[in-house]
Amino acid sequence: MIRTVALVGHSQSGKTTLGEALLYLTGGKDRMGTVEEGTTTSDYTPEEKAHHFSIRTAVLPLDYKEHKIFVLDTPGYADFVTAIRGALTAADGALVTVSAPDGVQIGTERAWTVAERLELPRMVVVTKLDKGGDFFALLEDLRQTLGHILPVHLPWYEGKDWVGLLDVLHNRAYRYGEGGKYETTAIPESERETVEKFQQEVLESIVETDESLLEAYLEGGEVPPDALARAFHEAVRKGQLYPVAIASGKTLIGVEPLLDLVLEAIPSPAERFGEGPPLAKVFKVQVEPFVGQVAYTRLYRGELKPGDTLESEAGPVRFPHLYVPKGAELIEVDRAEAGYILALPKAENLHRGMTLWKEKKEEVPTTSPPEPTTFVALVPAEKTDEAKLGEALRKLVEEDPSLRFKYDEETGEMQLWGMGDMHLEWAKERLSDYGVEVELKRPKIPYRETIRKRAEAQGKYKKQTGGRGQYGDVWLRLEPSPEYEFVWEIKGGVIPTKYKEAVEKGIKEAAKSGVLAGYPVMGFKATVFDGSHHEVDSSDLAFQVAASMAFKNTMEKAAPYLLEPIYKLKVFVPQEKVGDVISDLQGRRGRILGMDSEGALAVVQAEAPLAEILEYSRALRSLTGGQGAYSLEFSHYAEVPPNIAEKVIAERQAESG
Repeated sequence: MIRTVALVGHSQSGKTTLGEALLYLTGGKDRMGTVEEGTTTSDYTPEEKAHHFSIRTAVLPLDYKEHKIFVLDTPGYADFVTAIRGALTAADGALVTVSAPDGVQIGTERAWTVAERLELPRMVVVTKLDKGGDFFALLEDLRQTLGHILPVHLPWYEGKDWVGLLDVLHNRAYRYGEGGKYETTAIPESERETVEKFQQEVLESIVETDESLLEAYLEGGEVPPDALARAFHEAVRKGQLYPVAIASGKTLIGVEPLLDLVLEAIPSPAERFGEGPPLAKVFKVQVEPFVGQVAYTRLYRGELKPGDTLESEAGPVRFPHLYVPKGAELIEVDRAEAGYILALPKAENLHRGMTLWKEKKEEVPTTSPPEPTTFVALVPAEKTDEAKLGEALRKLVEEDPSLRFKYDEETGEMQLWGMGDMHLEWAKERLSDYGVEVELKRPKIPYRETIRKRAEAQGKYKKQTGGRGQYGDVWLRLEPSPEYEFVWEIKGGVIPTKYKEAVEKGIKEAAKSGVLAGYPVMGFKATVFDGSHHEVDSSDLAFQVAASMAFKNTMEKAAPYLLEPIYKLKVFVPQEKVGDVISDLQGRRGRILGMDSEGALAVVQAEAPLAEILEYSRALRSLTGGQGAYSLEFSHYAEVPPNIAEKVIAERQAESG
């Protein structure tokens, strides 16, 4: 009697509006809110109200036909992919929304892929048909990109007016009036031929998944409706078929038939996880102003009552009260069954991904956070905020582990990595909620210096200040090399071996700051081949300084030049945007390595300098209307073009005064 489903799909595909309609039509609220007015139950945080899109997963508990249905409304933007993945691990089925006017988009495929990896049953929900779109052309796209789709609802038009649905599975029609009210009727004669064609397709697709039904069907026998219904449910549960429904959150057409389909097609928790002692998982953590850290938990199996205790990696977890979340609200309940989504307030010892169990720990659905693609320098607005920043960042990363924080010793910057510019802007707003104001700045590029040719030079350090002096004399040869290499070619003891370690230390120290712009030096072989020493005045320190001087003197003669970090990109875009993306990458000094396809998407593989792609997230969204995504991976260092190197060196010199 319980179903738990995740609403997933591309941004702006109508998930939150559909969730609001589901809540309204099942009596969960008196009037529907809107995304534009910031009055939906799902988008309840200040950031979501301000930006008019979902940032976190919200839970909508529905009561429908004596069933409890938990709907997890997820964000659509790829920047918030961790929330999407978490929700799918907590669900028993995915409702993948596809906007009729926009068709299959990158968010559609990405959500589908995650659900597929988790072996989740899936349904497609075609939304926004009231805004246009060719439903039958969309079906073909869905077939090509998603596989064994099964259209169980067709749109019913009278002239240009969309008046309802044709239910292929149950051979009936729904005509809608004002306020989402509808009446069930026979299939109209004008639509019978179309419906019969799809009924045949649906019937054959279902019986092909069941050997006994297929045998009876091929022998010309009738397929009993109850047997067909069971086979349909099993085919969806096993991921053999994916029903396509139609539902408009705005007009309410198809919303209740969608719920009926969820009850018919999506498996119960018992079907997925069996019976037995309680087993649960924390799939989301959120820090709320008045209740502290809230752990959102899916109960996969078993039953809980107030006062029960489960085990975890962090020790026993007691449930003094049981709360079901409904947007921002926490509703206390007296028991929870398998399939329930619970919220545990003041759960500071619980973390995302943590398993809870009664008798023994078992495997539960899980995904790993994606690698971040974008980073910024994080600067506290006030010096006094530095102390609070560490704790605020800990809370932030606890909420969203796809955010990464690190201190870069080389650039002296605090860096925040995320999935895109919107993700990082949200992180800034979230830090403000924790009482820490920060600025997000363009980070410094970790340039390198290297040499083009072989050269030799001397470094001599001689200092006499009364008493014992300092004396070190080193002749050094530098030459280009793939890796750092140190060679000691001293003969005749002109430099005693006891100073060898100090000499290498001096070279390494000097290599931390090159002669062009003070960047670390890489890609060289250093050979110490001559020098001299003083029996009294020579020391480790003197030879360290002399070697450092020798390095600088030699490097100046060795045709030094600047290197920059090059990153590999995989850019996922609709086919029609490939030309724009390639042109843009080439304008960023990028090199196209190849092209591939993944479903309906093109995959452009390229490499480009980090300096040119720091703000690529924003650029790609602009180029593709939000339909692009990319991954990033460090590749190698390469020479900076001379005209750009001049600017970098000049800027660096200006910085150092």
